[in-house]
Amino acid sequence: MRKLVSLFLALAMVLALVPTAMADDAYTLDIYWVGGGDNEAVRAGVEAAVNEYIEPLINAKVSYHIIAWGDWNDKAINALQSGEKMDLIFTADWEGYGIEVAGGLLMPLDDLLEQYGQGIKETLPQTFLDGVKVNGVLYGIPTNKELCVPEGFIINKTAAQAIGWDVVADDPTIKSTADLEPWLQKYKEMFPDKYPYLMDGQGGRWADEPWCPDWCGMGTNSIAMKMAKGEDGNFDETIYSIFATPEQEEHIRLMYKWGQAGYIDPDAALSSFAYNDIFGRGDFLAFSQPLKGNNIKAAEMNNQYGGGALDLVEITMQPKYVVTTHAGGSMFGIPVTCQNPEAAMKYLNLMHSDATLVNLMLFGKEGENYTKINDTTVAINNDANWNGVHGGAWTVGNTKLQMVTEGEDPQKNELLQSYADDAIPTASLGFRFVKDNVADQIAAVDGVVSEMANPLQCGQVDPDDPAQGIEALKAALTDAGMDEIIAEVQKQYDEWKAAQE
Repeated sequence: MRKLVSLFLALAMVLALVPTAMADDAYTLDIYWVGGGDNEAVRAGVEAAVNEYIEPLINAKVSYHIIAWGDWNDKAINALQSGEKMDLIFTADWEGYGIEVAGGLLMPLDDLLEQYGQGIKETLPQTFLDGVKVNGVLYGIPTNKELCVPEGFIINKTAAQAIGWDVVADDPTIKSTADLEPWLQKYKEMFPDKYPYLMDGQGGRWADEPWCPDWCGMGTNSIAMKMAKGEDGNFDETIYSIFATPEQEEHIRLMYKWGQAGYIDPDAALSSFAYNDIFGRGDFLAFSQPLKGNNIKAAEMNNQYGGGALDLVEITMQPKYVVTTHAGGSMFGIPVTCQNPEAAMKYLNLMHSDATLVNLMLFGKEGENYTKINDTTVAINNDANWNGVHGGAWTVGNTKLQMVTEGEDPQKNELLQSYADDAIPTASLGFRFVKDNVADQIAAVDGVVSEMANPLQCGQVDPDDPAQGIEALKAALTDAGMDEIIAEVQKQYDEWKAAQE
């Protein structure tokens, strides 16, 4: 009898320990997420709140690896390439999604989506999923956000008023990048130690450039079609080597003129350039950025980096078109080193279908990182600002489930979705270049662009320099295999076009 009682007691003790054991067995998802820069103390609190919520749902926990923009290649992509344990990683067409897929670094997701992604399938328009497939295979789950992202300027109204510029939204006096020059000159005269034209390190972003953004999904945008219809109402479907065009040369020469005049920070071409810090301080006049309409991008960046203290207005410089890569402007992929792909997809599914997780990821913990003003609006606690640590609302799952910050339009998320309603599809919408046949040439071309084109586009190198100027760049691109890449792109585009007819 005593043995039986002892057996029951032992069994009871084992059963009492089961919940703890199950909790200890929860899989930890290592999530690499681009951001403004890690804040360990704030992150730890958010992770704890997220884990408390998701463990009972998917038996998993999170460990966020927040990598600053300037460190992304060194700390995130190198970790991905070296095979470190990684369960989810931020990716995008403009960031290198195509290269990561071609390199076999991301898992195919179609089967996982079918099994564990019902919430994604119910909420994410098929346009997004189709738009990011490579050879018909899905490797990334896009953020459910805007589908039309024209380039333009975010203008610091406080600085503009100081120099006598009564700037308004979509200011009709600014029809091209060059039209900013008189105001940049006035700003420099008033603030000689500052640089009025802010750039974000994305290869010399150009607000009124004619090219489809990230058209080939290469690491750099060096091959593209023109985005807008011509004066005859037709699309130009020529495939251009961008740096061999007169349009790009004209822009590079303008940037050099501005660099010499002190309008552009000498560090602008460096991957480590801390442009968000400069933006947050308001030490600029014009910032070239992709926009989302209705002053939304300016408001988001103001809240994230400026503490809501800046007075900003947007000037849209491109017409509204929908291009293939806008579907893949923000995604998360599952690396091949993930040890539990099922848990990773379950987490992605919650990111698209569960408002509690979405807003935990976006704003952190209520009462600690933010205060809830009403059912749709929050006030950020600047002393524990999680929203300023990670990449921003456009990286967090499903914008339709997100609350907004005070100062933002309560209808922001609806406006994001509807902004593309009157946008025009480009001629190449749906075309996606497969890079396998010219992977070595692409790597070589991307290397040349990173080394030579970025300094030229940021005004730091004389375009006529025999070793580093435009002609030297064109020659280096030819040597790297640009002609072979364009021939392969043309072949694939012709095949794709024929299949559409």
